[in-house]
Amino acid sequence: MRPPSSLPGPPTLVDGDVLLRPPSAEQDADTVLAGTRDPVVREFLQGVIPHRDRSAAAEWLDRVPPRLWAEDRAAYFAVALGAGPAVGWAELVDFRAETESAEVVVWLLPEARSLRTATRALRLICRFGFEQLGLARIDAYAAADNMPSQVMGAWIGFRRAGYRPALFRSSGSHRLHDAVHATLVPEDLC
Repeated sequence: MRPPSSLPGPPTLVDGDVLLRPPSAEQDADTVLAGTRDPVVREFLQGVIPHRDRSAAAEWLDRVPPRLWAEDRAAYFAVALGAGPAVGWAELVDFRAETESAEVVVWLLPEARSLRTATRALRLICRFGFEQLGLARIDAYAAADNMPSQVMGAWIGFRRAGYRPALFRSSGSHRLHDAVHATLVPEDLC
């Protein structure tokens, strides 16, 4: 497995009009602010703390993604449609060198939520993990009642690997969610 810090920085990944690019405080602060306040993102992701305002989101973008990339703890990307502003976020986190694996997370703002956009973003970040980081496996966890995320993963080749009762607590409602664990290996990516 190749650590993210061994690369010169986050590349730009392209599939049609869907781009994964390095996050930018100037361009993406509004998206990150909106995402941390979005009820769906907050319900189905753990640890999402809403930013106080645009300036706090910009400060987070300036400090956290570059630091975690340099420390080999995360590979963060802004999801954009063409040259426009970001419409979501994609990340590889929880790198495990002993198993050459990581966990993937993708979220989109409501106006960008579609199977086409979501699957393209997910496929791009998984391809990056396999081809540029040399991962042997990518894991994903979706709340059992979050069928769109499960369908999106299955669409590109993720296979159900298990069920985890009460795996995570919602950032919004603080409700415990059971989770479906799915996994993807390079030869199954479609």
